[in-house]
Amino acid sequence: MEELLSISDDSVERFLRRWHGAPDRPARPVPEGAPLPDRLRAWFALTSRWSAEVVAVSGPVDPSELVEEAGKLVFWVDGQGSWEWGVPLSGDDPPVFGREVGTDWAPVEESLSEFLLHVTVLESAIGSPHQCCAHGVPAARLNEMISDVPALPLPASPCPSMDARIFVGPDTLVQVSESVSDLTPSQERTFDVTVSAAGRTPIDEVVDGHPEIPWKRHTAFVPQGFSPDDLPGFLR
Repeated sequence: MEELLSISDDSVERFLRRWHGAPDRPARPVPEGAPLPDRLRAWFALTSRWSAEVVAVSGPVDPSELVEEAGKLVFWVDGQGSWEWGVPLSGDDPPVFGREVGTDWAPVEESLSEFLLHVTVLESAIGSPHQCCAHGVPAARLNEMISDVPALPLPASPCPSMDARIFVGPDTLVQVSESVSDLTPSQERTFDVTVSAAGRTPIDEVVDGHPEIPWKRHTAFVPQGFSPDDLPGFLR
């Protein structure tokens, strides 16, 4: 998935074609009156070309409900509604700011185009019907597994529900976060690992290739927070 390692203006489209196949419906552009940056408008139009769900647990604010708060246009929210992201309404590719609702804005070290690529990749991985996961993986085993798997060159999100680090394999996306569910006293750091793919075969290869890791297979993800029904109408 070179498009995720050498990021360019067409990385989102190249990734969506790889992950979801060719687009299967015409684009539905956002009404011109909606006050949103051109990069976000283009993302809405692009992702509307796929009937497959592009987001799973977080998602964009409907253009008709966009509001400006403290100089930032709030355009994205997490699944629990506890975190939000905004951009200033100036510049070709403005910087993104994030915050826990009710707190001050802080920069997230991504431009709008980088953020939209990042969440597209993360949400596609989370929503994939082809996954395997393991909890409490020791650091040594994790390092062996990802030794040849480069990281997505974008920073982890400060939002707890979206803070997994993403590693990019030829056919897989590997989400890694520090374990918080293992209450067993230990001096060793452990990690929760989820591997997602666009098909079943890469998952079989991961499970067979790393039998020392106690994998559990996932079936289709069922959103618990951000429902696809909450998507803007032109993305449904």
